[in-house]
Amino acid sequence: MSERKISEKIKEIRNSVVAIGFSPALNQITIIGSGFCISDDGKILTTAHIYTQTPPQSQAVLMAMAMVKQEANGLEHYTWLPLTFVKKVDNYDLALFQVNNYKETLLRPSELGNSDKVEVGQDVYFVGFPYAGQLINDGFGITLIVNRAMVSNIKQDGIDLAHARNWFIVDAISNPGNSGCPLFDVETNKVIGIMSIAFRTQSKVQPDLDIREPMHIAGAKPINLAKKLLDKE
Repeated sequence: MSERKISEKIKEIRNSVVAIGFSPALNQITIIGSGFCISDDGKILTTAHIYTQTPPQSQAVLMAMAMVKQEANGLEHYTWLPLTFVKKVDNYDLALFQVNNYKETLLRPSELGNSDKVEVGQDVYFVGFPYAGQLINDGFGITLIVNRAMVSNIKQDGIDLAHARNWFIVDAISNPGNSGCPLFDVETNKVIGIMSIAFRTQSKVQPDLDIREPMHIAGAKPINLAKKLLDKE
């Protein structure tokens, strides 16, 4: 598959991905993760841990940063809109939200694939907002980041008697803020997983700072687990 075709497919899904955050103080924003649209009425799928790790006083005022305009020169415009919590399943690390006033945005749903058909060695990519707050503060503005990867391993639930798939291990560096972003199959451009975990070690270069040395390993929850949350077969 050519890079040109991949670039076209990325353009197709860019406006389905949102950043998720809250405002701890006036004129401040903390971006805690990503999510993506899965319905025509503005439902957003993400990870449960970005909700449970949010300070309790801020859980009710979470917001989504969604695209509202795309210019011909590639410039994109975003706005913050309130999120309403719908439900979550902690053991799957998945949560569902509703974007209020979603009709004001360019949000469009990404198509969900079948994660039971995924194979080791399959080419994938994920799109989210890692270090989004820091990039804004450093003058880069709103920056949607694309990472190319490969499925390196498929883990199965050792507790579930059916041994259902519960992790995709991908050969990529996933940074803070990517949690909740969609993992796409390069061939079909359908979502096959939700990025959920990054493996990182304490920095030996800057041990006094909260900076972790990233490992080239990340984990995603298979999308079929989310279909159970969405009451889809």
